[in-house]
Amino acid sequence: MTGMFRRFRIQFFLGALLACFFVAACSGGDGADWHGGEIFIDMPSPAPPGEHDPPPSRAVESPFEFLPFSAHTGPFSRLTGLPVYEEDLYRRPFAAVINNHTRALPQSGIASADIIYEVLAEGDITRLVGIFQSYIPEKLGPMRSARDYFIDFALNHDAMFIHHGSSPTGYSRINTLRVTNLDGMSLEGSVFWRDRTYPYWAHNTGTRPLEHSSYTGRERLFTHVNNRSIRYYWPEDAAAFGFNFTQSAAGHHPVTAGPGNGQANIVRVPFSQWYVRTFIFDPETGLYMVEDRHGPHLDAETGGQVTVGNILVQFTNMRVVDAEGRRVVDTVGQGAGYLINGGQYQPVRWAKDSHTAPMRWYFPDGTPLTLRPGRVWVCVFQANGTVSFE
Repeated sequence: MTGMFRRFRIQFFLGALLACFFVAACSGGDGADWHGGEIFIDMPSPAPPGEHDPPPSRAVESPFEFLPFSAHTGPFSRLTGLPVYEEDLYRRPFAAVINNHTRALPQSGIASADIIYEVLAEGDITRLVGIFQSYIPEKLGPMRSARDYFIDFALNHDAMFIHHGSSPTGYSRINTLRVTNLDGMSLEGSVFWRDRTYPYWAHNTGTRPLEHSSYTGRERLFTHVNNRSIRYYWPEDAAAFGFNFTQSAAGHHPVTAGPGNGQANIVRVPFSQWYVRTFIFDPETGLYMVEDRHGPHLDAETGGQVTVGNILVQFTNMRVVDAEGRRVVDTVGQGAGYLINGGQYQPVRWAKDSHTAPMRWYFPDGTPLTLRPGRVWVCVFQANGTVSFE
């Protein structure tokens, strides 16, 4: 990373917790020095962005995620509630349509998404739309074609839409709403490339099928945005494009005993017979470990399992409308859902006034939704489906 360096000085309370962080900091090695109860971390000093210079991309989880959350005073991401660099706070996200077919696994860059939407496409197979702002991966994919309702997920966050092809209704919505989009059908070879290999450890072997081999990444995305002078920052009144977060349990909406809420140590969302999304709560980290039909959902670039701090289930109507198995998914309107975090679930409501309006989430009493800091997985689920909790 380029630019001058400054020193971030972070103090925290001594005690048993301090000893754990001291061990983590010492074993972490690079970039952190221990000096009498303080951690000094070399950080790049941000330079003001030029008129058309693409913003830098940095991993939000380094170096602050190992510290107590209250040790850092912000700014905090509107998408995750986690610390971000100030110049990244208003960076316009990318919304990437990610192939989730079993032959497309493992995916690259999936663990870096701030938000992931999962919803059925054709053939009872889900696709993912990842919202990337805090960190744009060097390699992202495999990319897949758009559907009209995927575009609404991007517009929830004023995101630039990345896809490789589209259904006719998807292209119609892109054109009608004048959506900023990067399409692999016209940009293959410049913004998109092919990679038909699997990691040596993957359950898939041999050569990737062509339809599961389209990728893009940070350098090519930023180059394209720069060359086309595309807007890459949010407006300053961007609060509606994210969520509300609390930094303490006291500020969290209480979960009271009742028929609509309870324990959620294991959550299963059965999109179809073959695509059941499973989340397993880890009380030590407060995160949910994400699993697919093969077990842990892994990132091809890191080999690590995807984890999230919050799960949202959005119940809505959907139906198959053609011989190809394409669906109409009702994204505009209002409906019920669940908020799942901290090993608990509780009912919530959602509302979206138009295709271009951001989604609004709130508790049944009308209070705006408050999440715990962490990444978010949104399951857009059929209204007649059943989510199981253990």
